[in-house]
Amino acid sequence: MILNTMRILPFALFLILFIAACGGDEADDLSAEPEDTQAHTHATAEDAATIAETTPTMVDGVQVIEVEAGMMGFAPKKIALEAGVPARLVFTRTVESACSEQVQIPALGIEKTDLPLNEPVAIAFTPEKGGSFTFVCGMDMQTGTLLVEV
Repeated sequence: MILNTMRILPFALFLILFIAACGGDEADDLSAEPEDTQAHTHATAEDAATIAETTPTMVDGVQVIEVEAGMMGFAPKKIALEAGVPARLVFTRTVESACSEQVQIPALGIEKTDLPLNEPVAIAFTPEKGGSFTFVCGMDMQTGTLLVEV
């Protein structure tokens, strides 16, 4: 009995540390539909209704929005942008978590970008086409969505 406990203990410890490192996120909800990293053809009216408070601020013709990479993943999780208008997402990591150390937007060609703790990091780009695009942490576990309207 003690021998079996000794075999299971390292695995259980690893599992607990892995879950703790990635924090809570919608991945914990098994009923949630997985989001892929490819562009969808259009944003739905339902998507637009859920992001009213996450529209960017215009600063000198640039869409700017601040995103926290925190304990519960990205906040906000859904961001509305306008196609053809320069955008700047400013990510700030607020927790010591391996999952939050990087961000990427694969469908837009934005590769993994390091997010130092408590330092804002701007990612600038111009969304050229409408659709739904996933941004994700470096471990592909925490996600958010850019809804680009034409």
